[in-house]
Amino acid sequence: MSLRERLRAHEAQHGVIKVGLVGAGQMGAGMMSQMERMDGMRVVAVADVMPGRAEAAYAEASVTAPLVVTDDAETAADAIAGGRRAAMRDADALTRIPNLDIIVECTGVPEVGARVCAAAIEARKHIVNMNVETDATVGYALQRRAQAAGVVYTLTAGDEPGTIKELYDFADALGFTIVAVGKGKNNPLNRQSNPDTCAAKAKAQNMSAKMLASFEDGTKTMVEMTSIGNGVGFAPEVAGAYGPKCVIADLAKTFVPKSAGGIFNAPGAVDYAVGPAPGVFVIITTDQPKIMADLRYLRLNGHGNYWALYRPYHLANLETPISVARAVLDREVTLATTRPFVAETIAYAKRDLKAGEKIDALGGFTVYGMVERAEVARAGGQLPIGLAVGATVTAPVKMGAPIRYADVALLEGQTIVKLRKEQDAL
Repeated sequence: MSLRERLRAHEAQHGVIKVGLVGAGQMGAGMMSQMERMDGMRVVAVADVMPGRAEAAYAEASVTAPLVVTDDAETAADAIAGGRRAAMRDADALTRIPNLDIIVECTGVPEVGARVCAAAIEARKHIVNMNVETDATVGYALQRRAQAAGVVYTLTAGDEPGTIKELYDFADALGFTIVAVGKGKNNPLNRQSNPDTCAAKAKAQNMSAKMLASFEDGTKTMVEMTSIGNGVGFAPEVAGAYGPKCVIADLAKTFVPKSAGGIFNAPGAVDYAVGPAPGVFVIITTDQPKIMADLRYLRLNGHGNYWALYRPYHLANLETPISVARAVLDREVTLATTRPFVAETIAYAKRDLKAGEKIDALGGFTVYGMVERAEVARAGGQLPIGLAVGATVTAPVKMGAPIRYADVALLEGQTIVKLRKEQDAL
């Protein structure tokens, strides 16, 4: 039975899967739009802190059902039971709506993501976390909490980490040895990119300037590699990863050990390529002669005894409904960290930072992220990127230097800080 057929059967027996969405920007509205074209699931409650944005997202997704604007969970629940949709500003209230089946977090703000995911898990609701910035900071703690609560915590299909994991699972199930995992980067790397430098480009692409800046300064790539690295146990070999320029045909020549002419000291690394974007890849090998002969006969992109499984696209938010369906129907996890971190994304100073300054948002003017081996980050007392937002600088940090815990005063009341302490204790 296909997934669509299963969704139809679930709807006939139980009604549609009722989805709550936190974050109604470009990604959230796109996910809603795709879900409206599918069988068996609907976004029935949307929360966004910006006035009117939840209502605008429903309109953009061509939703014609009547809306109830409320920040009361019981009022929203009654509306949903009556076939209406709820538009909200209070994300915490959304997590308390009793008749939701699953919640999708889509804000990209580390603290909001931590708070929403933790609240959803406490309410015994499945959570699909599109907020990889949160996952790269406290994903292990959230997964442990979800497991204890008997619910699913997962990243999403369509985003690079989830798409890589699908390729990884395919190769792993077939018994291949997996040498490396990675993604393509399609924005030119500019560590000093900020909302001002990319404002015009962001406007032309109808996207947030901060979001585009987080792509260009490398932060988004770094947190994505951190989440997939932790999910499969692969760390970067160097701070920031190697990130070589590479064409698709040379993936299996480049992302392999130096003994085979590649860039790595040893197998088992996560990295990125400048060029083959927006695709993702997994590099495999085998020592079985017949399998090697068949891979060559099948003309899989390879070099020597290494081959690249390459998917040339990821549909980001448009694929998220697949993870929603699998979580509810099968309690299936697309990607989550089930072991202590092997990788971290560390906050680096985007410019000289002075004591007394507050660190602004990711994709802002003060910090960018760099992926690092977790053991190196721990030994150096380096600050995970998700804890940096809102912290106050207490000691000067030079441009291009990693920020340490000792250099800042954290916002101790934040959920993400509490979760990180819980995770570190594990």
